[in-house]
Amino acid sequence: MRFVRLLCLCALLTACSAPYEHAEDVFALLDLDRPGLEEVKSNCDKGRWKQASEALLEYYRGRQGVYIPGQEDCTASSKDSLWADDALKHTFHVLEDPVWNYGRDIDWEYWPVKDIEMRVQLHRQGWWTSLGKVYRTTGNTKYAREYVHEFRDWVRKNPYKPFGIDQQGTVSSGSIPVDAPNECFAWRPLEVGIRLLRWPRQFSLFLDSGYFTPGFLLEFLQAYHQNASVLMESFSPSGNHLIHQSSGILRAGICFPEFKDAESWIKAGVDNLNAEITRQSCPDGCHFELDPGYHIGFVESYNDAIQVALRNGRRDLFPRELLEQLVRMTNYYLDYRYPDGTHPCFSDARRHDDLADDELLNDIDSLCDSRVEASSKSSGHPASGFYTFRSGRTDDSIIMPVKATERGMWHAQPDFGTFELWAYGKVLMPDAGAYTYSGDEEIERQRAYFKATARHNALTLDDRDYDDPHPAVLEWNPAAGRLVVEHEAYNGLTRRRTVEFKDGQYFVITDEVRGPASGRLTLRNGLGRGLLEEIGPGEFLYRDGGAGLRIQVSGPAGSKVSIDKDWFSEAMHEKQERPVIRADAERAPGSGSQRFVTVLRPFAIDTE
Repeated sequence: MRFVRLLCLCALLTACSAPYEHAEDVFALLDLDRPGLEEVKSNCDKGRWKQASEALLEYYRGRQGVYIPGQEDCTASSKDSLWADDALKHTFHVLEDPVWNYGRDIDWEYWPVKDIEMRVQLHRQGWWTSLGKVYRTTGNTKYAREYVHEFRDWVRKNPYKPFGIDQQGTVSSGSIPVDAPNECFAWRPLEVGIRLLRWPRQFSLFLDSGYFTPGFLLEFLQAYHQNASVLMESFSPSGNHLIHQSSGILRAGICFPEFKDAESWIKAGVDNLNAEITRQSCPDGCHFELDPGYHIGFVESYNDAIQVALRNGRRDLFPRELLEQLVRMTNYYLDYRYPDGTHPCFSDARRHDDLADDELLNDIDSLCDSRVEASSKSSGHPASGFYTFRSGRTDDSIIMPVKATERGMWHAQPDFGTFELWAYGKVLMPDAGAYTYSGDEEIERQRAYFKATARHNALTLDDRDYDDPHPAVLEWNPAAGRLVVEHEAYNGLTRRRTVEFKDGQYFVITDEVRGPASGRLTLRNGLGRGLLEEIGPGEFLYRDGGAGLRIQVSGPAGSKVSIDKDWFSEAMHEKQERPVIRADAERAPGSGSQRFVTVLRPFAIDTE
């Protein structure tokens, strides 16, 4: 009953005309015997709640010895200014695009496009950080006033209610039906964990504002405690959501040690993180989602948790084995990263998410004796199935990451053997990417389209998705520039892909199929934003800025090679049309082995 009473207290505080009427319940959450809280405790003992609240605010404004991540980064960027000024009009950037206005009287349930990601991101309140940075940069109190207004409005209109939605599937946003009640979006455990991560920084940015009153401090502390209490009762059982939640509850305990529950929060977060790093990563360092974007998120979440612990004197929380695995995972990512700081759009990855900023890499590099070292040569990880051919790490290098993994988790795709090609500063052959996550029928249709095997640089039978592959690595010889992998693409059809990096300058890709299955075989090679022209039978020339690509495609007897059009996506809700070279051939009953050969010759274009 005490837990339920505390959950309801936040709404009572904000609705009440007397801001200190329920202050006693808030102070009961705090360990008032901590050094520095003597004046607060004295006033509480006398029932002087207004004076106690004023003393508590002064305590937090002068508090020493607690580091909040991001508290020193107060300079607003042009993007922060845009997001903050739009927020004054209640136009919220929940993601980069689309941007919606939520009305003068904020409608936290407004949802014109039924994409789950757009709905849940609203309740992570990322733009509040932009409001804080612009306030600290300009000194204009209108941004602080707006933050306090929106915070109170969100708390009042989004009360916590226990709900029965099965959260066992929280490795994806698809675990919430589109017609679920609002609390299923606002109080999904992932969103709770992310609020616990973000609210401390926002707290530090606005703390010196006149709008951050003693009464509002009580509201903030109660709301924050409520989020932590809810999360302690509703951790996801596994998956990437659990990592964000665990990092959030750990930060709650470290950044607000005044709460009586702080140490139990820290223990819960650390216990989860120590257990999950082995459950959610392969020994070679690959995250089990088999998705570069989620790999980044995993590493960043762990590094954030470790750094907040280290900066607050809690080096004891993480064992050496965890730190070494984090270094291993960082090196794994750097193996397929491009020179411009982007990475392949395999699975649900977005092009411009990036792990490798210098500060973060230096943080990870300093954790133990293992080193963060980016290989300048071809590298492979047969245990998980990512391989990268590369001539170097400079802009004029030639790089081909190949994804030859198991099917993977929800964020992965049926794309065995797909690849991207980077050369001379351009991604010449991007993967299909992922246009959206999940939502109503139209959103699900769009997701299925981009996820399909036929959208990838792959070979299909009747354009069907691959069955679950059980890949075999027949050969991996980075010195010779040769990879041979095989899988049963469909019932009755085995496909073998051989990739050869000839002299570190061009690629020969051979796709061979065998087995009793029959139907239409189609090999696709998708290009990017540039221009493609056919210069002869099965021969093509592609140009994109200062990079070019000569392409030759041949198939079995009777095959047809042509140019088609399709789509690829590198960011949420953004797609671009692109040319695709396709080779079609019939596979009749009783056919023996059939072979397709693709030759890719990148070259630099003199743009002067």
